[in-house]
Amino acid sequence: MKKFFYTFGISFYPILIYTAIQSSLGMFLAVLFGFLEGARDFNAMMDVLKANALVITAICAVVTSVVLSLFFNIDVKNGRIEKRGQIKAMDFVMAIVGGAGVSIALNIVIALTNMAGKDTAFVEVSDTITSNPLIVTIICAGILIPIVEEIIFRGLIFNRIKHQYNFVAGLLISSLLFGIYHGNIVQGIYATLLGIFLGFAYHKTKSILIPIFIHMSGNTIVSIYAKLGENEENIGILLITVAISIIFALIGTIYFINRKVE
Repeated sequence: MKKFFYTFGISFYPILIYTAIQSSLGMFLAVLFGFLEGARDFNAMMDVLKANALVITAICAVVTSVVLSLFFNIDVKNGRIEKRGQIKAMDFVMAIVGGAGVSIALNIVIALTNMAGKDTAFVEVSDTITSNPLIVTIICAGILIPIVEEIIFRGLIFNRIKHQYNFVAGLLISSLLFGIYHGNIVQGIYATLLGIFLGFAYHKTKSILIPIFIHMSGNTIVSIYAKLGENEENIGILLITVAISIIFALIGTIYFINRKVE
């Protein structure tokens, strides 16, 4: 029982650190943005916070990445994390290809269930993200935020549970926590399933860069896909994207399944 609570503690506090930085730094940035935009009351400040939520989250993610990278390096030195194996150029190629494919494939499955329209929390988050220009969405949601999420959920939580128990426990629990952290049913299911792919690829390559690239690729292609979906004239391009994505998902999955563990 002592081992369980110890593992729970060392696995949970990275999330608390990220949440604390988001709350404190996020509020400071909201006030700063509000001041620059002329907001003078609470409601106006909340509107500014909502309008700039993605950018503020990305800034908090950068700060948290720096802080938690120190913990990651300490874990490497203490033996909680296996030292990185030999990374191949094809690992990065398959991370980008497979990440894009798996992400689109999961979005298609979720879309077919019609859950997205019924989940008001997801709709609100989606509207907040898509309200930004595409380039801002790609930089924030496609590049910066995936880095901190991978350091937390694969770099720290997955490795710590794996070190204390085993690979399967680390993979499933870190993926489930990754899903729960997103705070709504649609993203929860999506993130949990994607987390399994991310954790498995990380286990095979022993490099945190691989799940980071997978996550970046997935978020970026989904952002582009969502933007294209706003215009009905892009239906042909979307169908082609879907077909290619399914092929890419299979190629990436098969590659990492067959990839030998160093």
